[in-house]
Parts: sequence; structure tokens; C-alpha cells
Amino acid sequence: MNTLKKIGLTALGTSLVAGSAYAGEITASGDAGYTFKSEEIGVRSDEGYGYNHDITFSGSGELDNGFTVSTTMILVEGATLSSSNVALTMGGMGTITIGGGLGNVGGGFDAVTPFAYEENHDGMATVTAIDSVGSLSDGNSVMYASPALELGGATLNITAGYTPEAGDATTGEGGVSAQSANFGSAKTLGAKVSMAGLTAGIMGEEVEGDSGDNSVSGASRRGNAMSATWFANYSFGPVSVGYQKAGLDHGINAAATGATTAKTIAAAGGFFESELMSIAFNVNENLSVSYGELTETYNAQDNASTAIANVDMESDSIQFAYTMGSMSIRGYQTETTNPGWDADADSDEVTELAVNFAF
Repeated sequence: MNTLKKIGLTALGTSLVAGSAYAGEITASGDAGYTFKSEEIGVRSDEGYGYNHDITFSGSGELDNGFTVSTTMILVEGATLSSSNVALTMGGMGTITIGGGLGNVGGGFDAVTPFAYEENHDGMATVTAIDSVGSLSDGNSVMYASPALELGGATLNITAGYTPEAGDATTGEGGVSAQSANFGSAKTLGAKVSMAGLTAGIMGEEVEGDSGDNSVSGASRRGNAMSATWFANYSFGPVSVGYQKAGLDHGINAAATGATTAKTIAAAGGFFESELMSIAFNVNENLSVSYGELTETYNAQDNASTAIANVDMESDSIQFAYTMGSMSIRGYQTETTNPGWDADADSDEVTELAVNFAF
């Protein structure tokens, strides 16, 4: 009996080894770190320590025809799935990617100007328009990325995406998301061109509203939603500068919100505009610093029965990053006026210092 068990286990082990020789390669990477953050809002102040970690699993394999299949999965605190995708790279015909978070066009266009640490809006309690660009079509999306096209010294990359039911949660194999009460399908198109230190891009997305869903009525009904952005970054030596404009309409069929009332992008009627400028400087191979200014404007447009003044939410951010091999020390201080597009709100100042270890 023991002999049979040993033979069986040996045969099983041999078959697994033989099978793995034809399998794709799998790698794991990640980081862990501690942060100290303080926040001052008017006369109130808070501070605290935090711990963060994430793990990224990546796998790839080559097909008989030379195409490559790859997959990426990111787990964050508590082994929660953050994003994942599967990509088919077809050589000179481009790449098709299916997934959520890592598989949509907009992920390559939100707040892309240069920073030493984080985007200008990081640490803000308000979800900004510049960070929401492209997110309307996030979820179970399909994206096509063209191969790099050489055009007289410039390189052009085009991406296009489609989401059958925008805003639905990712489903497993054989699963079908319930019909969204907010949005229908989404279409996204983006392009980037780069040459001699200059990178510029433009992206737009449109999401069908729920006007065809008779179960939703009144103020809850949404019109078509859209977001669009363009940017230009330029690097010369150790200096990088960038400028980005963005606009977002969530399709909310509701009255505009007054100037002295806090607003959220997903609930306020009106149009949100963003203007972002930043400059980054590499002091040496290990140290970099940056400064950024973000202006977010709430425009009531025609959603108001009476005139409502536009409200500007502005934030200034100073940042640094210092690396020592796999260890990095980074920090920022960001001050925001009119947070939440509320003209009566106290200014918000956030300071963060982080120590991270990559593995």
C-alpha cells in the first residue's frame, strides 16, 4: 500500500513538472510602507499613522502563432482584488485587453502631468474631475491599443475601448451583471503622440444614459455622460513640465447646487472643469521635487432655474521623493481652498510623509 502511494505521488509530481515546462511564466512583486498624515481644516486638526501594502501577480505565455497572452492581478490591503486584466498582444496588429481598472483607455489619461510623489489631488477628500476622467467607462471593458506608428520622427499610439454596461461591478466566469440603473454602454477613444521630449494626448468618452430604462423616473434619470481631456508634457534635461485640461458631465438630471453647498461629481447637476499645471525637477539620480497647481471649476450651466455663480476649488501641492535602492522616502503638502466646491468651506491642508519598501 505504501509502495503504491509512493508510485502514485511520484507519477503525479512528474506530470506536474512536465506540464509546467509548457506553462507561461508567473512573477510577483509588490510594496509595503508606512505613512504619517496630518490634516488641518479651519481650527480643527487631525493626524495619524497608516500601513499599506499591495501585491501584483503577472503571468505571460507565447502561443504557437507567436502571439503573447499576459495577465495582471493586483491585490491591496486585506487581499482585496483592486484590478486585473488579460491581454493578447498580436505583434504588428496591436493589443486587445479585457479587464477592469487595468483594461480601460481612461486609465492612461487621468492627471498625467509630472509629479515627484502623487497627483495634485491625492489626500483631498473630494473626488476631483481630473481624477474621474475616463472612469465612467471603467469596469468590464475591452480595449484595443494600436502598435506604435512612426510618423516623420513622431510616434503615435491610438487606443479605443468599449464597455457593455458602464458602472457595473466585475463579474466572474459565466456571470452577467445586473442592468445598471444609471448607465448603458460606453465608448472611449484616445491618442498620444511623442517626439523629442514632448508627449501630448487627447481622450474622450461617452456613456449612454438610462433614458431607455422605464423603471427609472424623475430626477433619478440620467442623460448621456461624457468626459474629455487633453495634455502636453515636455522634458528637457532634469526638468519636466506639464499642462492638462479636462471636463466632465455626469449626466445628472437634477437642479444645480448653490455656491455655498458642498458638491459631489456623481450627484450634482452641472459641468466640472479642470486645469492642472506642474513642474518636476530631478536634483540627482535619487532625489526629485515637484510643484503643482490644480483648479477645478463647478459650472451650473443650464441646470439652474436662477443664476448660480461658478465655484473654483484650488489646490497647490509641493512634493519630494528620495530613493535608496528598494526603499523610498516621499512626502507632500497640499492646500485646498473651497473644498467640495463649497465657497463657505474652510481651507484644507494635508501633509503626508511615507516610507515604502519595494520587493
